[in-house]
Amino acid sequence: MTCFVTYGVMGLFQAIISGIVQGVAEFLPISSSGHLVILHKLMGLNEPEILFDLFLHLGTLVAVFIVFGRDIIESVTTKKRIGALILASSLVTFVFVLFFIKNIEAAFSNVRTVGIMLILTGIWLIAANFIRLGTEGMTVFKAGLIGLAQGIAALPGISRSGATISTGLFLGLDGQTAAKFSFLLSIPAILGAFLFKIKETGFNLTGVNINYFIGLFISCIVGVVSLKVLLKVLYRNKFHWFGIYCILLGIAVVLILKP
Repeated sequence: MTCFVTYGVMGLFQAIISGIVQGVAEFLPISSSGHLVILHKLMGLNEPEILFDLFLHLGTLVAVFIVFGRDIIESVTTKKRIGALILASSLVTFVFVLFFIKNIEAAFSNVRTVGIMLILTGIWLIAANFIRLGTEGMTVFKAGLIGLAQGIAALPGISRSGATISTGLFLGLDGQTAAKFSFLLSIPAILGAFLFKIKETGFNLTGVNINYFIGLFISCIVGVVSLKVLLKVLYRNKFHWFGIYCILLGIAVVLILKP
């Protein structure tokens, strides 16, 4: 599976649009990877643009540092228990992805699979609005289950933020706590995915151009705005609205777009 694009393939306009889509979809629980697969399909890019998508994810990672900078510092200083739970959760994610990496990569080539995963994401989000199976407070067990949800969300169409926040809500966490843990958890996940893909290509970045960095910058700026919007939505208990959107989009993708 190639991870590179030439300057002529990933143009400036495509990079800008992709950056906007990533910035919106990474934090709103609607699956950024799924939206990027659909977007690139509509743009006529037949090969998965995995390396470019990782650059976009780095942009939204910077957005996490901007919004949650204080919480990140506390997780390694005064609130080390949170940092330890993040590491435990990340380990579960890593093990899951390690076992299913080939299946996950293959899913990026099938837009119909993305549609089905979007429908599942929608059901997941709506169910989280009505089902509570635990009490307040983060434990190692809860962190492990959230890490497993993040691993499953490596599949395009399964929202990482949606899966992890919804799982936190299932387990009894309040929206703000679930969201904060979810986005702190995204840091090792995104960094790990980026470093793995760079290593896989032998550190050969042939094809990377200025458009990659433009996409990164735009995804960061839009990501900051989207993240603040999501926190307000969680506060108002309207998380399930995104589930309806995912189901409708997933149905449209399955019925309209060719695999």
